[in-house]
Amino acid sequence: MNVKLILPAIAAALWMAFAAPAHSQQVLDIVAVVDDEVISAYDLEERIDLIIVTADLPRTEETRQRLRPQVLRTLVDEELQKKAARNLGITVTNGDIDAEIEAIAERNNMSGPALVQNLDRAGVDEHAIRQQVLAGIAWQRFIGARLLRTVDVSDEEIDEEIARLEAAEGETSYLVNEIRLTVEQPSQEDEVRGSAERLVRQIRAGASFAALARQFSSGATAQSGGDVGWIRAEQLGPEIGEVLPTMTPGSVSDPIRTDTGYAIVALRETRIEGQRQPEKVQVELSQILIPLGRNAPQQAVDEARARAAALRPEIAGCADAARLAGEVQGAQAADLGRLRIGDLPVDFRSAIADLDVGDVSPPLRTAAGIHLLIVCDRSEPVEATVDRERIRNAILNRKLNLRAQAQLRDLRRDSIVDYR
Repeated sequence: MNVKLILPAIAAALWMAFAAPAHSQQVLDIVAVVDDEVISAYDLEERIDLIIVTADLPRTEETRQRLRPQVLRTLVDEELQKKAARNLGITVTNGDIDAEIEAIAERNNMSGPALVQNLDRAGVDEHAIRQQVLAGIAWQRFIGARLLRTVDVSDEEIDEEIARLEAAEGETSYLVNEIRLTVEQPSQEDEVRGSAERLVRQIRAGASFAALARQFSSGATAQSGGDVGWIRAEQLGPEIGEVLPTMTPGSVSDPIRTDTGYAIVALRETRIEGQRQPEKVQVELSQILIPLGRNAPQQAVDEARARAAALRPEIAGCADAARLAGEVQGAQAADLGRLRIGDLPVDFRSAIADLDVGDVSPPLRTAAGIHLLIVCDRSEPVEATVDRERIRNAILNRKLNLRAQAQLRDLRRDSIVDYR
């Protein structure tokens, strides 16, 4: 008998207290049998609760109905993954689960107990997150034990990747998150496409992309919320490569049909490879400020601006700031310290972007008055050196992702799943 069906009275009471009436009945009914492992309605409904809370979805019965097919499919896959791990003698202890929950909590700036307490307040049984974490750890250990030794990365592959990176100078790179949904056989086409369309609607309505990726994505990036990192368009395949250049930062794609199923991508940022990035330059600044109120008369503003313009040619560097400020009535000198240009107000940023050490900005008007900015020091960002180990790991992870997806397809094919 599956131990998941033997529920403690406390857990059952929690469930009855928090669950909506539509799904509070018959929670112990069986919804699927995966070989000899049972998935109960309780398993399904508590996982839906977890997803609704972590992805910030509407807590309605309509939401639950939309999620049920997707969540049940995920639970089936997790049973297959846990069984594969058990067959290799892999075990996951309560301590392992506690440590991973603590790590998840730290990424959200809280402790493990606080995370569990917050979920409990929202009506989510701790059992839900523990079961999900257990499956994730078991599958990762299975990949390490069974698949890692079958994957190798040669020096030639690393050299080819470095050559591709160097050739990409001047091209656009994209900072992307992804959700991958696999179509195993033609009969699943409509179901998986419908799931992808529902996920897109939920994300565009405000649901967390990362949370949904963790719950539903079949890709290797699922545990990191679908975070792919910086890539060139073609690296995610030709279908996604055609879509990315049409997107703007902050947007989410429609479902994209790929050779293995459907993909959803969220574009966070873009950059031009090899292009100078002035916002990352660090500058040490001093300033001379002629104070003026926000509502100072225009005549006073013009007079202060003229005094600053006359003072500007006399400034040879930061050492002159205090002395020259003392020669202008009311003026103040200050050391602003070392700052990234990208962190400065827009007017300041554009005024000093191209200034060298010792140069002085034109007079700048803010709510505080009229400023002259003096560049005391300037340091360009250090160009990153080629990290062969990082490139090797990236290639290794891509290969492992493909092997893991193929392994899961084999597990599905070789198992007997009875949906009730």
